[in-house]
Amino acid sequence: MGNLLTQSSTSGKNQLEVAIKCAEAAAQIIRLRILDTFERDSKIKLGLTTKNGWNDRVTEVDGEAEKAIIEILESEYPEHGIIAEESGVQGSISSPFQWYIDPIDGTRNFASGLPHTCVSVGLWQKHAPILGVLIDPIRNETFTAVNGGGAKVNGIDVFASEEGNLSEALLGFDMGYNPEQGNFLLSAINELWPQFQSVRMMGSAALGITYSGCARLDLYAHHYVQPWDIAAAIVFVQEAGGLVTDLNGEKIHPHSGHILAGSPAIHKVFMNSTADSEWRKSVKNAD
Repeated sequence: MGNLLTQSSTSGKNQLEVAIKCAEAAAQIIRLRILDTFERDSKIKLGLTTKNGWNDRVTEVDGEAEKAIIEILESEYPEHGIIAEESGVQGSISSPFQWYIDPIDGTRNFASGLPHTCVSVGLWQKHAPILGVLIDPIRNETFTAVNGGGAKVNGIDVFASEEGNLSEALLGFDMGYNPEQGNFLLSAINELWPQFQSVRMMGSAALGITYSGCARLDLYAHHYVQPWDIAAAIVFVQEAGGLVTDLNGEKIHPHSGHILAGSPAIHKVFMNSTADSEWRKSVKNAD
């Protein structure tokens, strides 16, 4: 961790300070537009449009927030690479340092006025996680994790669930953008019910994963995620003492494409309980 915190940017800040600055700049843009979500024509005011599928949405606020992050990163670390949700690859793709940014994870929640969204900023060095910063601009919660430095929410140390009994577990999921896999997920949940406490559909993969790192969820799973969705949250769960893998139980990285995170004991039980589900099989077939 010492190496990380002494590696200065052009302005003399360390990487964690820069990541927080980026996330806060985007969060402030989101806060200024929250009132627009209450308007009758909110979707028009927010510039809500469709990207790659009927339920893959984006607003003009996503673009504004992402631009603010990129401007900071290009100024502070011009030699680093950036992988951004809306504008793609920026900077040096050959750099060992790659920033993964999602300006609004949970865009559909945001556009609908549902107070469950976040900004996600993660930094990896090749295949090694360095840090993750996520800010929930509605609840004013800042989630930070540094490799070897633990996980914190608003500066307070937090830890993943140690629950070992599936019947006591709260599980989190999201539907994704593939209708068939979404149906397989619902079937898998139905097959497990009522062996667990309850289920939550989060609408923000980044927050769902992060919640599994601070025991708000005992487990979170998603069959289709992008690098910017998970890069920061992976670091948070690992530093909180949780177990995070892909849905096949393999080592996780930002480009894994699917994820399972939370209590190590519940992770094992869930893997065994869903091994023969069409949902898990669909993930294996897609790899």
